[in-house]
Amino acid sequence: MSTLTIRVRARPDETPSRWLWLVKWLLLIPHYVVLAFLGVAFVVLTLVAYVAVLFTGRYPEPVFQFNVGVLRWSWRVGYYGYQVLGTDRYPPFTLAEVPDYPAGLTIDGPPRPRRWLPLVAWLLAIPHLVILGALNGAAGWEIDDGDGAVRTVASLSVIGAAVLVVGLGLLFTGRRLTGLHDLLVGVGRWTLRTVAYVALLTDRYPPFRLDQGPAEPDDPDPVPRTAPPGGTAPATAGSPNRAAAVVAVVTGVLLVFTSVGLGAAGAAVLTLNGERDATGTLTSPTLNVASPTAAVTVEGVQPGDLWTGDLRTIGAVRVTATGDAGAGLFLGVARQRDVDTWLNGTAHDQLVQVYSEDGARYDRADGALRPVSAPADQRFWIAQASGAGTVELDWAGTAGTYAVVLANVDGSPGVTATTRVAMRVPDLAPLGWGLAGGATALAVLAFVLIYLGATGLGRRHTPAPPPPAPGPPTAAEARPPAAVG
Repeated sequence: MSTLTIRVRARPDETPSRWLWLVKWLLLIPHYVVLAFLGVAFVVLTLVAYVAVLFTGRYPEPVFQFNVGVLRWSWRVGYYGYQVLGTDRYPPFTLAEVPDYPAGLTIDGPPRPRRWLPLVAWLLAIPHLVILGALNGAAGWEIDDGDGAVRTVASLSVIGAAVLVVGLGLLFTGRRLTGLHDLLVGVGRWTLRTVAYVALLTDRYPPFRLDQGPAEPDDPDPVPRTAPPGGTAPATAGSPNRAAAVVAVVTGVLLVFTSVGLGAAGAAVLTLNGERDATGTLTSPTLNVASPTAAVTVEGVQPGDLWTGDLRTIGAVRVTATGDAGAGLFLGVARQRDVDTWLNGTAHDQLVQVYSEDGARYDRADGALRPVSAPADQRFWIAQASGAGTVELDWAGTAGTYAVVLANVDGSPGVTATTRVAMRVPDLAPLGWGLAGGATALAVLAFVLIYLGATGLGRRHTPAPPPPAPGPPTAAEARPPAAVG
């Protein structure tokens, strides 16, 4: 009898298709969608199992059956798809073991790990994760566009390159490269062992060994049984309704995503609220602006706050610009259409994105690189400020679309300044804590739904108990038959 707790099967097709691997990515989209939901449930239930093992020393069997089923499903998809390209038989949509499918996974269990293992399993697995990460990590090739920007044009991992060679071998020869197939199966087997250990599906530390080939090298019985320990027995009459279990898992996963979004929004709001000073003013980092044109603009500004869309409920915005000593600067706010008319035909830079204090992206408007008429002489400004040194512009916005303009007082080309923006905002703590509380409530509900749904699915694949052993014969059965005649 085998001493293994994890058995990975991988039986390649004898007559593979030359071209099918080119479109498997499209055929596998339904599986990728399902596995995205199952993967979230797998993580949630692994956390549940960690807590259960930590406090009880037991791995809940329904959780075990579900998590093994998820790993089994992912292995079938990977073997069919771009993890191995080992078979052309489409993988089934089931958590159960399918004995006649070319790829399979069984795990004896559930295990009885030591209570402290959840605290260190991930740490003990780091050497394996480093090796597997090196095999699956991508190396990139970069090119310089000539303007200082470097972009990655391609990236490929060792395993990705091996899969590509297998695919090209199929395309041009119609045969599978057995050596590469066995190598990819070995990496997949190593990965499954490591994931199973981290998820506490087994308490046996995975070996540092690349076991290649269709079956475990020391497993005398590579043929799957009809009801392996991983849980593939047919559902019993007492199993929960499958549709309800699936709905619970899907709803729970969607609530996880929603709670993560609400939690991130709450954290961002609370962080923003913490940046306010004693007067409730929020000040941006400085930005160094430099343009050879006659003006730098921020266009398409539509004032609004978090609730009503009316900036007046927030408070005035203050824009500060500091130029070189003796240089006169102008700051102004006007309706977008008026600024467009004034700068028509004149090149100017529109600020569209800020990366850092000295990093920003500008869009250059078409036109001649020439001066503009003195900005202070224009009558369309809603708010304006000018002077030498530091200039401050205060503006209480109203509904509409506006543009903010930074220029030299005389309208000459070559604008240079250090700028920042400050705005008085209300106390955002209630909103931030409300979002955080809502995220917590949804997360709890999501965990409950995922647990109920996933364990319901897991129970459907729990092996049926063995039939009771026959008892001792009764006295009547033990009495020898009477002689005839």
